[in-house]
Amino acid sequence: MRFTKTTFVFTSEFGVRLRQLRKRRNLSLRGLALLMDRHQPGSFNLLAKLERGDLKHPSINLIADYLRACGAGFEDLLDLLKPHTSQPPVLREKADAAVAELLKSLPKAEQRAMLRWEKATTEKREERAAAEPAKKKPRVETTRQRVFRVVWSFIHANWNEVFEQKLYEAMLELKDEVPRSERKYACNHGRRFFGILTRYYRQEARRQGALARVEKSAKEHGFSTRVVTRLRDAAEQAYRELLGSGRLDWAPSEEEIIKKRGHAPRVEKAEIRLEIDEARPVAESNKILALIEALAIQEVGGRLDDMKLAHYHGQEYYFMWIRELVGIAYAHGTDSPEWKASVEKWAPKLQFPDYAREAAKTVAATYNRWKVRLPPKPTNPA
Repeated sequence: MRFTKTTFVFTSEFGVRLRQLRKRRNLSLRGLALLMDRHQPGSFNLLAKLERGDLKHPSINLIADYLRACGAGFEDLLDLLKPHTSQPPVLREKADAAVAELLKSLPKAEQRAMLRWEKATTEKREERAAAEPAKKKPRVETTRQRVFRVVWSFIHANWNEVFEQKLYEAMLELKDEVPRSERKYACNHGRRFFGILTRYYRQEARRQGALARVEKSAKEHGFSTRVVTRLRDAAEQAYRELLGSGRLDWAPSEEEIIKKRGHAPRVEKAEIRLEIDEARPVAESNKILALIEALAIQEVGGRLDDMKLAHYHGQEYYFMWIRELVGIAYAHGTDSPEWKASVEKWAPKLQFPDYAREAAKTVAATYNRWKVRLPPKPTNPA
């Protein structure tokens, strides 16, 4: 067996502990050898070397038989074994050193940020692998792969900045053909196309075969030929742009890592951008409608103050009604049957019914004056 510097070494401390266990049983080395059923001449000399720590890599059988003869167990050596077994695996320890060497030129704060991120990513990857034992066993990550992963997040974000823009433009064109519930799946197929194009293949035929399999998968999912073709076009456009600009060979510099404090820039996914686009008109409408409500309440409330109507004995009902009227005006208009029905329902119930009808006209005038600032109503997505 080949032993390395990182292999466990049986030190003299272990030998001292074994000698104490033997003395506790009041055994000589010869007597211990006999109890271990080692009758060959000179067997006790091997045990003496073990106790002196001269056997750096004794067999587990020898240690187990020694402890058994002394009436002891491995728990008697646990405090000596734990410092070694509690350390991370050898490969990870080497990778930690390599990552630290890679980042040592950065300021201390950036080093800590990158190491925290890298450690969290590694632990999350191992936890996910342990939680899914039925799936294919994950490949053990080498030191070189782990070091590359530290900077890969920057490279990936650089590429995705171009690709997600192309994918966003494609999804805008396909907005009426891809239901909202299917956008994420469509975008994921586009990302699979892009991943294949940016991956290295020794044979071009293997790349084309992989692209064909993604096309088949997308069509089996229910996407039309036009949708699949447009998603592939978006991936190819992004790949050609990266290839032409030389960004496929880009690597982050120390200055860029320092500027981002160890965190790669976040790239908004295409489907998220579509959701934001659809939500923006709604948010803007809510702001304008809130402004209209406030202006109408201020104008009507001032008149009610002059009429000596207390807030908790009447004004709050007017204000509730005004909010309802603004919602009806936005949905149906101020001349709609719904507006008239609300006036007929509320006016007789409120104090000063005649003024209530005037208040409705005030709300209608305020709404019509400010409605020009409302954005176009968003269409209901499929």
